[in-house]
This record gives sequence, structure tokens and C-alpha cells, in this order.
Amino acid sequence: MSRTIYFIPGTMCDKRLWQPTWQLLGEQFLHRCQLTHLPIPTTGNMEDVVEEMARKIVAKDAVLVGFSLGGYIASAIALKIPELISHLVVVSNLPKNLPDAEVKQRKRTITWIANRGYSGIPNKRIEDLLHPNIKQFNAESFINIKDVIVNMDRDLGVNVLLHQLEVSMSRPSLLGRLSHFNLPVKFLVGDVDTLVDISILKDEVSGADNISITKVENTGHMLPLESPKTLALELTKVLLSQ
Repeated sequence: MSRTIYFIPGTMCDKRLWQPTWQLLGEQFLHRCQLTHLPIPTTGNMEDVVEEMARKIVAKDAVLVGFSLGGYIASAIALKIPELISHLVVVSNLPKNLPDAEVKQRKRTITWIANRGYSGIPNKRIEDLLHPNIKQFNAESFINIKDVIVNMDRDLGVNVLLHQLEVSMSRPSLLGRLSHFNLPVKFLVGDVDTLVDISILKDEVSGADNISITKVENTGHMLPLESPKTLALELTKVLLSQ
């Protein structure tokens, strides 16, 4: 029986984020699963975004995968329509409210862009998203990943960036509800992800039998691009679990 995996990207990402993982999954599950990319809507608040995207989940026993901001959205969707979801996979995300300092930083970024414009994602930002030693242990991979990030950012554009910054600021913590969820939840976090504190995640979901956490070695925040083999392997486990 064919299974559907819905993939939700993060801030300034599109389906190119998933291509390496899709290629690996396709080699093994070409006729056994359908891989569907769900772009984040470009209007509305978080509640509107979740509502609109939840309506697009039509397959039963679906696997829901979300990266970064998409990890929060995927968590909210799974809690909204659990009857359609068999597994939730959250990648590079801590689905809870943002710290006040991060909210202030995002507001400053929005003001900066409004006053000075936007010329694309800075090189320093790209390097901060990746493992600090990626140039040393895989220079070719770094170049390819950087190109993907730059091209996704360029093609989506400043209006999408502004909306995603705004929509992501006001969001309640979902960890408590996920800890009491009836469905299995898998977290994948890079070992050097500067945006996700895995110790906080472990503390907040401690004792939850439905939640598993995997720390991915030699990986920063951009896990689907840095470690697609690991992501594909974890999704393979999910697909073979039923």
C-alpha cells in the first residue's frame, strides 16, 4: 500500500531542500510512497497558515515531516488533524514559543529590511546555519549547499521572508501537547545546530514514551541538505514500521 509523506520547508526554503532525501527514498520506495511538498502560505497569521495547510492533508496514515519553521507548523497540523497522521518527524526545530530576545531580533530585522531593502541572504548567515567545519570535511558539499540556499532565498524573495519572520514570532509552545500525543513523534537535530538547544528539548519531553530524539553528527541547522542520508534512513524506519 502506498504511503504519503508530506514535507513542509523552513524559512526561505522550497522543495529543493528535500531533493537529496527524495532521491534516496525514491531509490528504495519508488512505488511504495508518494512524496509531497507543501509550501508555506504567503499570507495570514500562524493560525491561518496551519488551517490552510491542514486542509491539504488528504491521505490517511500520512507521515508529516517539517524542517525548522516547517517543524513547528507540522507539529501544529498533526495536533489539529491527528486522525490523518501516522507519524510526525520534526527536523531542526524546537516547537515552542520564541524567546523574547529572538522576537526582538526578528523585529529589528524587519525594520532593517523596511528601511534599507534586502539584497539576499548574507554569507555569514549561511555559514552560521551550517556545521562550522563543513568546509574542511566536505568542501564540495559546502559549495553545493550554499548554492541551494542562495537560490531558494533569491527565488522566494523579500516579501516571503518578511511574512515568514512575522508569522513565526507569535506561537505558543506545543511540546506539552506533543508529550501527551497518541502518535509517535521523532525529532532530528544536528549536533552543532545553533538554533535548536537539544538539552531543552530533552528536558521538556522527558518521560514521553511517544517521542524519540536523534542527534545527527557533523550537522548544523540545515540537516536535510547536510545529512540527507540520515534523514532518508530515519524516514525509511518510519515507512517500515507499519
